[in-house]
Amino acid sequence: MDTFGFTKKKLMSLCPETQNKHMITWLSGFYQKLTTNRVNQASLDLFTRQYNDILNWTGMRPFIKPDSTTARVWIETISDRIHFHRSATGGIVRDHDLFEKVQTNDLPLSCHPTDFNCHVALDGLRSLFNVGSIFRTCEAAGFNSIILGNIPGKEHPGVQKTAMGAHKWVEQEKSTDLAQTLLAKKKNGFRIIGVETIEEARPFYDIAWEKKTIIVFGNEEYGISSHVMEACDGFTHIPMFGKKNSINVANAVSVICFHVAGSLCVK
Repeated sequence: MDTFGFTKKKLMSLCPETQNKHMITWLSGFYQKLTTNRVNQASLDLFTRQYNDILNWTGMRPFIKPDSTTARVWIETISDRIHFHRSATGGIVRDHDLFEKVQTNDLPLSCHPTDFNCHVALDGLRSLFNVGSIFRTCEAAGFNSIILGNIPGKEHPGVQKTAMGAHKWVEQEKSTDLAQTLLAKKKNGFRIIGVETIEEARPFYDIAWEKKTIIVFGNEEYGISSHVMEACDGFTHIPMFGKKNSINVANAVSVICFHVAGSLCVK
């Protein structure tokens, strides 16, 4: 096991935020070894002694190791300790700060093969967090691609952070004039459905979804721009049951895309 790279004197010369960041880095290395079964009882005992020395130096409460030597139990414990030190820095933990999911007895990855040709079009979104999250959702829901209207794509590091690798499997198409791009798609047999909270919009579960469809989602502030709305064949919305009349655009994509996938996929 890699030893902690600081002496007590060197660590204590740093501010508390930096101390915690170095502890996070060290704990993360140990976490990775746990996920690849590269530890044994001796290394667990050594880690516990070293970690408690570090905590003692900084005046933190001692670490009580799990009773079990099972890797899964230790993975959960070390993940919690990393979160503890992140919280101590005063930072906000986002999805891209977290480790990849550790799979245990999961369902097979391809439970429902798809035979539809559906796509998402994004009109002027500003949040890279939302765009990355939408890439991840589209990959999981079996959508073929994302059409980006004046939006940074999967080449941007900010998008990649929240896409969590899913951007590698989802194609993208850049457009400087999304309305014209959608009109061209219509000539190739695609139905264009905009997601908007306008009067004529139908609930997403009342639409007969077709296998060649492009679903358009608009800007977080003003929705779909007027010229793009003119290219749509119809509109849908997500009925709200609380006091707000909308939800985050990335969440809206999840609701609608998985509903569409569920209604069109091969059973």
